[in-house]
Amino acid sequence: MHPLLRHEWAVLRGEVALALPGWRDWLMLAVMVALALALLTGSEAATALRDNRVAALVGAVAGWAGVRAGRRRLDHLARESVIAWAAIDSAGRRFYWAAALFGVALVLAGLGTLAGAPVFPAMFAGMAAGALAAASLPLRTRLARAAAVPPPRDLRRMTPADAVSGYQVFACHPHGRIVAPLVAALASVALAIALPSHWNPALRLAIPAGSVALAMLALIRVDAEMVVFLARSGHGAWRSAGLHLRAAASYAAILLPLLLLCAPHAFWSSAGVIVAIAIVTTLRVWSFRAYPKRFADMMLLFGGAGGAVLGASFPPLLVPFVAIAGIVLLRRAARATWIMA
Repeated sequence: MHPLLRHEWAVLRGEVALALPGWRDWLMLAVMVALALALLTGSEAATALRDNRVAALVGAVAGWAGVRAGRRRLDHLARESVIAWAAIDSAGRRFYWAAALFGVALVLAGLGTLAGAPVFPAMFAGMAAGALAAASLPLRTRLARAAAVPPPRDLRRMTPADAVSGYQVFACHPHGRIVAPLVAALASVALAIALPSHWNPALRLAIPAGSVALAMLALIRVDAEMVVFLARSGHGAWRSAGLHLRAAASYAAILLPLLLLCAPHAFWSSAGVIVAIAIVTTLRVWSFRAYPKRFADMMLLFGGAGGAVLGASFPPLLVPFVAIAGIVLLRRAARATWIMA
């Protein structure tokens, strides 16, 4: 096995051992996976997945996400790891991509098996298209790169809190703060308008909502070290969450009025996705302020799985569940302000 793959396998085993140290943790994970599979098999999602167009879209998203994540991981290894020599080796990179795409294909094969229909050709064709699109685009764009020094007009508007908070990370270039949400919003609206009216109503709701989710996730970046730095430099829990949601809020402010005017059928589903991602991002920021990163990630994973099961089985309990979790995290996150250790 190539040293790069051995390193990644060792890292994966170590992370799994830290996250699931005992047999009770594995048992809880198995129960939750079984419940999720049982809910998925009999749900409308499995029915929609039998459509070749939906299967191709799912495959494209999976291929895109797998390649982008793999490129970011290789870039990190080449820049900051002890095996940088292996991360820039052409043979090692080929092995790495083969393993990554094989993992994505296994996940898609599992979804296709649950759908119970011959959707594998469409799904794998979509995966190949998404992977090629992600591989052809640059890993870093000029629009998303933070400006080294804010322009003088921005300097005059800076508060002392901005000056100590890593202002450049969240502010970027003034044109980037406007252009990126505007382009994403116009693309989402164009997609919602372009959908044929004779399509399945569920598809006409799901596809715009999926594009909104992708745009929101692209505009939001939560870094645990930055969250901790903001807490230690005196930012409150709400302001920390607001800084992370600034670009996404601009996107929502542009998108929702346009959808209401041009594509009202996609308004409520898109608004629901925006609210859900904003809530999850806020809870994630607060959890990183209150707990170490690994513990926070595992808590969010199991909390999200429990919330999904609760929402599917008894939706009225989902709102108090999220509210209680948010109040508990907010109280702990607020106490972390100015705490240096």
